[in-house]
Amino acid sequence: MFWGYRLDFLKNLLLFDFNNFYNPRVGIDIILVSVLFYLGYIAIKNTRAIQFILVIGGILLLGSIASYFELELLDWLISSIRPAVVFLAIVLLQPELRRAFTELGKSPLVKFFNIKPNYELDEMISAIQDLAEAKTGSIIVITRNISLRQYVDQAVILDANITSGLLKTIFIKNSPLHDGAVIIEQNRVASASTYLPMSDQLGTSTMGARHRSALGITEDTDAISLVTSEETGEISVCHEGKMIHPVKSFELKVLLTDLMDGKSSDESGTARKRSKQ
Repeated sequence: MFWGYRLDFLKNLLLFDFNNFYNPRVGIDIILVSVLFYLGYIAIKNTRAIQFILVIGGILLLGSIASYFELELLDWLISSIRPAVVFLAIVLLQPELRRAFTELGKSPLVKFFNIKPNYELDEMISAIQDLAEAKTGSIIVITRNISLRQYVDQAVILDANITSGLLKTIFIKNSPLHDGAVIIEQNRVASASTYLPMSDQLGTSTMGARHRSALGITEDTDAISLVTSEETGEISVCHEGKMIHPVKSFELKVLLTDLMDGKSSDESGTARKRSKQ
């Protein structure tokens, strides 16, 4: 077991046959492990996970030292708290773990094996433009490679064709379904009145719960969310934890098409500027 590893690996290192070091399999092995460590570091850098992992590493190192030098009391203490540390890490680092798996899901290798969903965007764009003009608040979330089924299953399931009329009807003020988001999945309106995780990025911004929810779902997944403000009628688009605001009605289709094709928001912004010149 992992916890049974001691400082004996230093002794084993001396017994390693370095004549095999130039074996191609050894090189491939080292490269693969290095890539995995690098991807793990990229996923957790600039998060509280890195500090927590350092603490766990310190505890493991201390336990190995205690075992190697036969410090029985310290070894017993470290062995006793190890299971609690692992459980605590899983509980406290849930957001970071979820974000790490999300980042792995966005990697080119994973995307290569995923079938890109095909969406009819015209009906969605028409609805968003009309909702913005009428200053009707709305959130429409477009599922991409990472499933949003956990949110769909807790909402009002519709499984309906995407039409501008349906989307506008859902978000009419005082409608039973207007509070919450619509999730689009597999070119269908999967659910309405869907509650999403809120982002804390906006801080003291005047943007409310609707924009925080639209941004929050894009921090945890690769979804794209479209928002209309009932105060200003402005359109916002969220993607990869970033908010593009405001978006002009005539820019929406180009922007959305670019994001669906995998372009970054910066690349799409450059393309939109060129199209207006």
